[in-house]
Amino acid sequence: MSRNLLRVLYVDDETVLLDLAKMFLERTLEFSVDVTESAVDALEILSRKKFDAIVSDYQMPVMNGIEFLIHVREKLGNIPFILFTGKGREEVVIKAIDSGVDFYLQKGGDAKSQFAELAHKIKKSVEQNIAIKTLEENENRMRLILDGAKEGHWDVNFQSGEIYISPRVWEMLGYLHEEMHKIRKFNWKTLVHPDEIQMAEEKLQEYYSGKHDFFSMELRLSTKNGGWKWAFVRGKVVEYDNDNNPVRFVGTVTDISEQKKAEAELQLVKKDWEAIFRAIGNPICILDPKHTIIDANDAVLSLTGRPLNEIIGLKCWNLFHDPKASSFAPGCPMETMKKSGRTESAVMKVEAMDRIFIVSCTPVFNDDGNIARIIHISTDITENQKLEQDLKENRDYLDQIFSSVKEGIVIVDANTHEILDVNPAAALMIGAKKEEIIHQVCHNFICPNEKGKCPITDLNEADDDAERELCTVNGNRIPIIKYVVPFTHKGRECLLETFIDNSERKKTLDELIAAYERIKESEEELRAQYQELTVLKNSLEDNERKLRAIIETTPDVIWDLSPDGTFTYLSPQSYDILGYRPEEKIGSKLVDLVKPEHREEVIEVIKKGMLGRTGLLTFDIPCIHKDGREIILNIRSSPLIDDDNNIIGFRGVSQDVTEKEKILSDLREQKYQSELLIEQKDIFLNQLAHDLRTPLTPIIGMGPLLLQGITDPDARELVEIFLKSVEYLHKLAEDILMYADLNRTWTLDSFENYDMSDLISDAIDANLYLAEQKEVFIENAALPGIMARVSKPYARVVFRNLINNAVKYSPPKGKVSIKVYLSGQNIVVSISDEGIGIPPESIDKIWNELFIGSSSRMDPFSKGFGLPIVKKIVELHDGRIEAFSESSMKGATFTVYLPRTDKDT
Repeated sequence: MSRNLLRVLYVDDETVLLDLAKMFLERTLEFSVDVTESAVDALEILSRKKFDAIVSDYQMPVMNGIEFLIHVREKLGNIPFILFTGKGREEVVIKAIDSGVDFYLQKGGDAKSQFAELAHKIKKSVEQNIAIKTLEENENRMRLILDGAKEGHWDVNFQSGEIYISPRVWEMLGYLHEEMHKIRKFNWKTLVHPDEIQMAEEKLQEYYSGKHDFFSMELRLSTKNGGWKWAFVRGKVVEYDNDNNPVRFVGTVTDISEQKKAEAELQLVKKDWEAIFRAIGNPICILDPKHTIIDANDAVLSLTGRPLNEIIGLKCWNLFHDPKASSFAPGCPMETMKKSGRTESAVMKVEAMDRIFIVSCTPVFNDDGNIARIIHISTDITENQKLEQDLKENRDYLDQIFSSVKEGIVIVDANTHEILDVNPAAALMIGAKKEEIIHQVCHNFICPNEKGKCPITDLNEADDDAERELCTVNGNRIPIIKYVVPFTHKGRECLLETFIDNSERKKTLDELIAAYERIKESEEELRAQYQELTVLKNSLEDNERKLRAIIETTPDVIWDLSPDGTFTYLSPQSYDILGYRPEEKIGSKLVDLVKPEHREEVIEVIKKGMLGRTGLLTFDIPCIHKDGREIILNIRSSPLIDDDNNIIGFRGVSQDVTEKEKILSDLREQKYQSELLIEQKDIFLNQLAHDLRTPLTPIIGMGPLLLQGITDPDARELVEIFLKSVEYLHKLAEDILMYADLNRTWTLDSFENYDMSDLISDAIDANLYLAEQKEVFIENAALPGIMARVSKPYARVVFRNLINNAVKYSPPKGKVSIKVYLSGQNIVVSISDEGIGIPPESIDKIWNELFIGSSSRMDPFSKGFGLPIVKKIVELHDGRIEAFSESSMKGATFTVYLPRTDKDT
């Protein structure tokens, strides 16, 4: 203060007092005083010069001291202002204080004391102003520091209710600063997570009670979008009132969301490591540098058969080698690792377990660079060594096969055509010893092909499976079937040539052709007999429909009975059936119409209805028509029950079933005869299919061998057609057997839950070759996880057949679409193609046996059993199948509906 004079502006209309005050204040050497007689002049001076304090009289011309004070506050803010006046009225003092005066000093009394007090008031007001400015600057500086450090801060005044929350806090919570810059009457609980409010209140009470120097807590704060963000809140009360109640509470808010996230991720990593460590298949121990086991995974427990608490604390050699040993085993990799400071491994045989392990020890260093832990991993290689022994035995086994097989085998270098090896059968056919054949060039020695014309190396064929000739050392040529494939042996490109003598196979061709003709005749006979059975079946179905129409149109008698069996109502049809008009029988008993020998039976039925009280009674009784003839009535009756649950009678329907009984008797006889014929048909079909399959099986097995020995293109084409026809008849026999079996069964066995996407993938794989041949794209949109309870072998037949048809009738480069999804209580499988479609007149016939379809969809190898078998299998799964085709040449869609297995969900 002594170094820098305080600049004071003194305003007073008393000139003498101005000079006196200036003299006294400047004599102290602490003040520099400017004086003026007018408040208006003072405002002009203040506009161009700065002062530390203002002293002003109250009563002055033009503008009094309080008006002057108001102007100063508007223009200069909180500059110290002292009202120095002779007016001591209370209203002036109050008005001055309300206008923001710092001190009020009344003139009069001892001049020296008066000016000394004025000097004191000036210095005190300036010091207070400086202190306030310093505090504001410090607060602003602190807020800037906190904002720069990305920490929010808050300032709560409990008396005024004002709360300041820094922009960083609102930014942290997703708000704009303008949205909630200042909140009055703020309740902090609206921002805190409900689960943490009680804890926060407890911590506040602990702080208020003096238990802690600061209030601090980790808690979640509500964000603008309704979420929660972790924050660390720390605060301190910086001002108390006279009763020691908190007045001002300030603190900081730090965003610790990332820290919390990192902590959570660290916990997950720790759990992952623990799970991996426990579950990994190799036995792993964690050791200290003295070979003591600190931890072990489940594989160690499984290997040793001991619980973890027994293993921890043991030396590793006591667990894996000798329980009584006092030191590590010879060759221990951990000792080598201690010297090298890196992972070391060794193969060690554990006699106690009769196993061989590769043991590796990996060091884990602490912050000082010393080994703190060792990861001890054991890999069991016992089975690998056994496999190596098995591999050696397999090599010996293959050598034995190579030496003993009856087919000739020759191994040739693919580049030089040098013969590298031959088996005894080949040497015998060539007519020379093995050592005489090896190292010879195959051209013009055992192969008649000239150099440069090898089918594999020169003509770039993938294989050579054809009828050839083998040259012998004596100049003869033996007809053979030769198969050549390239392979790599010990890094050398080689050819594996196998061949068999073809002399005995040619004579089988005529026998196969004759057998084919006989089978073809049997097929025609089978079709004719099956058509007759189909006509018989249709006739039976027509009879059943006629009977149903008769039953539905027959008029019935409706009647009511009292509890004792007396008619209380009869419909007019009683005349048509019984010959009685209603009025003739109302009031009489039902038993009067019944033949005498059956009346007791009817009475018992009525009693049964009285006891049962609810439910439908149905029975047939012989009755007497009015004209005396006997008729049979079918009675369907139920009791009439009043509100008190008492039976007040019966209501029923009677139907004349006399003719129906006669027709049913005749129909039962017809049905019996038809079922007998169908059974005979199934027996015949089963026997015929069995008789067809028996001779076809060896023919199919011999077919490829026969085809290998034919080189003439025409003959080869005939044999290929013949083999396809044989395969067709064999498949026809299989389909007939399956269809006959399906017709004889009411249910399928071995139902299990299967994923529909797996069944569809299997069916696609079975038809992939055909699709690739036609370049048909199969779009599989089957949703995974849809489980169906099916008999897997039969379900495979269904979807393989449907996908085969879709691919077969698709145009080249067409598309087949497959979908599997849930609809209501059904699993739906949809298979669509872009092929020739199904004519409208054929859409309902495709399910009939032996129906082939129009010429536009004609498949020369179609058997007419595929879709009937599919339909039968789907129905045995309690499902149904539908076919849809908009028109010809616009494709077809087959949809299978199977019951869901998760109906409860």
